[in-house]
Amino acid sequence: MGEMKSAWEKAQEKVAKLGKLTEDEIKQLECVPVGNKLAAKYLQDPNYNLDAELTKYKGTGLRKYIAQGAQEIFMHNLILPQNDRDQQITKRAMAGLRIVKENKNQLATILDRITNLLNYYEQARHQTYTQFKKDFEARLQESSQALQKQPGKAVPIESQLQAQFQSEWLNISSQLNAQYEKVLEEHKQHILKIA
Repeated sequence: MGEMKSAWEKAQEKVAKLGKLTEDEIKQLECVPVGNKLAAKYLQDPNYNLDAELTKYKGTGLRKYIAQGAQEIFMHNLILPQNDRDQQITKRAMAGLRIVKENKNQLATILDRITNLLNYYEQARHQTYTQFKKDFEARLQESSQALQKQPGKAVPIESQLQAQFQSEWLNISSQLNAQYEKVLEEHKQHILKIA
């Protein structure tokens, strides 16, 4: 039987196999988390001046890695908004991308497309919900009338109806989200290709 190795020994072997990290890789490993933190702070604090913070790193060779870390957080927060808070964060993430990206013109074009997509999504979500609710109420009315005509049949209680409504809405909403998320993801991929 062979010797059992500790997790530390196994990790050490893996590190040895990877070889020595380059200076750029070390800078990236150190600076990307800094960029993550700056972006998170920017998203949470409307008064935070991200541009001024990034300017501190200009000329050091570290700014690109910090911007990369910030971009990761902003891209993660470019989502289909389900409520007002999501909408605010998505807008703030787009504003953050405008700060960290170098090619402002290309970025502006893609962010305009994303803004349009989000507007269409909001309209489609509202219209779909309104139609679904109308249809659900009509079905509920029909089944309620049918049950009242049958002696001994209990009318479903409100909590059951609410659970059914939520379940069906979740299904329809998921289908709608999938359509728009696909397009949003394509736009996000274009952003990643911009300098």
